[in-house]
Amino acid sequence: MIITTSEDLRNLTGSFYANNDFSKIENTIKGVETDICRILGMQSLDGLTGDAKLAAQQAVAFMATMRFYRLNDISHENAGRKVKIDKENEARPFEWQLARDDRAHLEEYYRALDRLVFCLMGNDNFHQSALYQRIQKVIIGNADELTWLTGIEPSPWLYIQLLPFLLESQQFVEKAYGEEFIPGNLQQLPDTGTADYAAKMATALGAIALMGRRTSLQALPYGLMQLAMSNGGGNTETPPSIEQLNAYLKQLSIDQRYWVNEMKRLRDLAAGKDPVMHLQMPDNDKHHKFMRV
Repeated sequence: MIITTSEDLRNLTGSFYANNDFSKIENTIKGVETDICRILGMQSLDGLTGDAKLAAQQAVAFMATMRFYRLNDISHENAGRKVKIDKENEARPFEWQLARDDRAHLEEYYRALDRLVFCLMGNDNFHQSALYQRIQKVIIGNADELTWLTGIEPSPWLYIQLLPFLLESQQFVEKAYGEEFIPGNLQQLPDTGTADYAAKMATALGAIALMGRRTSLQALPYGLMQLAMSNGGGNTETPPSIEQLNAYLKQLSIDQRYWVNEMKRLRDLAAGKDPVMHLQMPDNDKHHKFMRV
């Protein structure tokens, strides 16, 4: 394990008591390390050094302590679950305070993971991994480019979680583009008035919409939830409702179709072909029927 004492947890989080029994949280730490390794395609975190090791330690520490605190909000005894509190000097926290504390831990966890992935991108050993090989197949090559296209807060960890959806969305865009589509020929940061830019915009928006539709609300990455809140009328204290999130995802799908059509137009324009109008039909909604003459 990359964390071996309660004092390590205290130094990393600033909140875990150094005299706590480390054996009570040891298995939780192992579980968090396994979760991170599984997503990154690594066997272990023990071989990390320098900034990468520190980032991994911080990520493990914040997630493990949050899980530990959740399990110990009440006491588990032979007679059942109890709440022990000094009524003269202590008070039970409100639910909103617990939720805010969880969000603070999660934010620090994701920021540490962002730093970890950023460090790994410059690691030669990581370049040999299957995960890095999949990254090379995507026309959106890193988190900074994803941010440039969508406005999402730069998050290498979110980019890793979006990777399968980026690949799927790219397949759709590739079919729409035609045989001329060669991923390796696309510019990294193309001009906004080019087919390359439109192809990347369609890929990015499609990937976010796919993740939002297929991932449970609680499992959505922090960066994506922040973007949904900022676009759905929510605030930092209130997560977006299902209706707000669905409306946001629907708009993403509409935007993706626009950029696919724009990609085709710009492709034909660059090839010197006669411009073709690619009509974008509205969604078939039984409550909003229409007729054009």
